[in-house]
Amino acid sequence: MRILAMADIHGEFDVYDRLPSLVARPRAEAVVLAGDLLGAFGESPTTEEAQTANAREISERLSPLRVQVLYVMGNDDFVELEPGSERIQPLHGRRVEMGPYNFVGYEYSPPFMCGVFEEPEEEIAADIARLEPLMDRQTILVTHSPAEGILDRGFFNRSAGSPSILAAVKRRSVLAHIHGHIHACFGREGRHFNVAVARQRRAMVMELPVLDHSVITRGQGS
Repeated sequence: MRILAMADIHGEFDVYDRLPSLVARPRAEAVVLAGDLLGAFGESPTTEEAQTANAREISERLSPLRVQVLYVMGNDDFVELEPGSERIQPLHGRRVEMGPYNFVGYEYSPPFMCGVFEEPEEEIAADIARLEPLMDRQTILVTHSPAEGILDRGFFNRSAGSPSILAAVKRRSVLAHIHGHIHACFGREGRHFNVAVARQRRAMVMELPVLDHSVITRGQGS
């Protein structure tokens, strides 16, 4: 199974407009969006109102896709994305079966910028404990936050990942962990994939179950 994964798009319409061609080129069978999906543009008086308008336009751009889209929100998102199609599904707190694989999602991150999708680590630990029974060796875990110590070095080279996510990945031996959040750490380490688009307009294509991966960069798939 081949999936296209991205995170940290931050509402950039040109990235969403490219998705149909990005999906078609590697013949991806599903799209995974791992948080920080929205931006705050225009003249709306509040971030929430600006992101609500942005989310509406993003939903319209996602609707024509003919493959399953699974998403979680991120710490820079202040409202929920409202799916405009049955093929577009929120993944937070759920398990979605797809062929022999399953996807489990979690969207909260450790405190970073006082966002609505941030929680103290002790609350994340409790949430993850409730999710763990949904995970197994065929699980692709989708979070916004990285696991502690893996592709998670942010400002001042400090670790920004969650120890609870790291522990769950190890205990449940999940097939893969897809996340974003730390733009500078795009890439792969073992079964962990940081798919932060940032301003690079990039995406990662992953082949399950072997976890071969490739990167589509700006100018490709357009």
